[in-house]
Amino acid sequence: MQDSDDRVMLCPFIDYAQEPILPLADACIPLIFIIPDILMYVSMALERTPDNPPDELTRDESASIHLYTMEESNTGRSLYSHLNHTLKRGGPEELQPWFKYLKLFLTALVEIPCSTAQVVWGGVRKNATNEFPKGAQIT
Repeated sequence: MQDSDDRVMLCPFIDYAQEPILPLADACIPLIFIIPDILMYVSMALERTPDNPPDELTRDESASIHLYTMEESNTGRSLYSHLNHTLKRGGPEELQPWFKYLKLFLTALVEIPCSTAQVVWGGVRKNATNEFPKGAQIT
């Protein structure tokens, strides 16, 4: 049996799983001190999300995914860049404000039905062609 220190080392945000699933706006309140305009972006994500989104997600679940993909216009730093930066630092205190959002976001990702192989595009600032050989399966 692993002790709690070992669990934190393996997954420093494991405790997010204990959070209740909240509406997106409520889940993002702890992020106000990290991303001052977060509630404005939450509002935009919800406005752009249909009441009955595809793939049987709730509106808040779907909007949480949309919020993750949005670029911040004022600072050029998006929610995902703030989150990725925090995950790289890995300090439990810095990760705790993200738990409510992570619960909603990761629940939404898990609920998306599996589908056939698809192409997923993502922005990178370099030519990554050689890192992804043709025909290789990438997860």
